[in-house]
Amino acid sequence: MNHQLVDLGEPARIGLRDRVLLLRAQALFDALDDDGFLLLAEHAYTVSYADGEVVCVEGESARAVYVVVDGALVISPASGEPVVREVGQAYGALPLLARQPAARVVARGATRVLQLPAPAWEAALVENYSMMRNVLRVMGASVLGLRDSLPADPKLPRQLDEGSYYTAPRSFVARLIDLRQSPFGHMHLEALVDLARHMVEVRYPAGAVIWSVGDASTHSLHVDVGRVRCTAPDDRHVDVAHGFTIGVLDVWGAQLRVYAARAETPVIGFRIEFEGFLALLEAHPEVGLQLLRGFAAELLEARA
Repeated sequence: MNHQLVDLGEPARIGLRDRVLLLRAQALFDALDDDGFLLLAEHAYTVSYADGEVVCVEGESARAVYVVVDGALVISPASGEPVVREVGQAYGALPLLARQPAARVVARGATRVLQLPAPAWEAALVENYSMMRNVLRVMGASVLGLRDSLPADPKLPRQLDEGSYYTAPRSFVARLIDLRQSPFGHMHLEALVDLARHMVEVRYPAGAVIWSVGDASTHSLHVDVGRVRCTAPDDRHVDVAHGFTIGVLDVWGAQLRVYAARAETPVIGFRIEFEGFLALLEAHPEVGLQLLRGFAAELLEARA
């Protein structure tokens, strides 16, 4: 079948206005601004597949994001149960972002998709701020759900380094050096400098409540020294220490804190206001793209 033509009587390259309307009807793009819709619509096209027709071959490079307009897609990972994507849902963003091969995908019933080529999808993330924020919101909520509303999986063994307590505040240069050795170290120097400028040192005595369930998610906390216990409403908990940043996922995925955080030892950390981090993403969209790649890889691993 020639997928440049659509059997339902609709040309694959339908008008720009119709493509924008199709995108607006999808929940995935709820928070996009007009520029974001136009950017995607310029590159999107509709493709129709017959029942049982293969959309993606397992092991091939991911080449597009497929938004289901009619029918459904059945995704069959190499291991695990098949997953169905129905109208308004999409497939392809995770393997694209994680740079992993596609799963086998087959149409269920007569299926029509809005197809976004991989280069256009990633360009839209980098070029359009609302697109980046929206995808971070959706994927952040998914990762938070995967971890059962905790910043890390409590079932996985962890070796914690609490660091060495210091009295005098860290200088800007010292903070920058520490960031280069932290999980933020993959960022380029200019982005690290901007991040260091947004970080404000805070200290908590042992036993202090850093935040409670239901508090507003206004900032994240990068733990430099000490141990913090994060506790879900059902009393499951996980401890984090030096080098771990808490509050990132609930800032993206929820408006309120979904777990409590308490200092188990004296803690020195760096508070990063959500608005400051948003400004960093707007100036350095590659930072957001790197976050998304990490989220995508974790979600794919969990589903394997």
